Amino acid sequence: MAIILINVAGTLVGFYYYWDQLLASSPLLWIFIPDCPLYTALAAVILAAYITTKRSSDPINFIAAVGLAKYGTWTVAVVLGFSSFYFSIDGNLYAALVLLHVAMAAEFVLPVLLIRQLKKSFVATALTWFFLNDFADYYLGTHPPLPTLDTSFVGAFTFLLTPLFVGAVYATARFLNNSKTYWSWRGLPS
Repeated sequence: MAIILINVAGTLVGFYYYWDQLLASSPLLWIFIPDCPLYTALAAVILAAYITTKRSSDPINFIAAVGLAKYGTWTVAVVLGFSSFYFSIDGNLYAALVLLHVAMAAEFVLPVLLIRQLKKSFVATALTWFFLNDFADYYLGTHPPLPTLDTSFVGAFTFLLTPLFVGAVYATARFLNNSKTYWSWRGLPS
């Protein structure tokens, strides 16, 4: 329950952060703008639904896991990569932001644990969705504000993270689905 509440709080702060960018953009692009808050909200919904109904959607869990890992990692890398800019604004705020996004990236394990039947189609769906988001970010301008006008390096890094984290989530889910310890930990037959 605590993780759900933390995700809700993080989602609200994240949407506040993106509010001006959302208002200045076409509503058709809104789904591509608030990356981190979108996936913390999705994680909160997934966990709340599982707690209350014991049900979950394997493809949605897969997408959420990739989004949490990718955008948590992306934020940490960008803040640390441009640390002289961000930490000159407010060192304590951005140190906290880094720690919260490390936790967000690590949280990818929670939706992965709920995947019961892993399918290769999840990989194709996730690659399509996240590459579409990457395209929107760096070709349609929906990426978060950056302290540089040259976004080529950050854009290339972002595109690289997509297959990296889709593969990592798939491998983690496959490992957990094949692990007898995983099934017995959940109280299910192995």
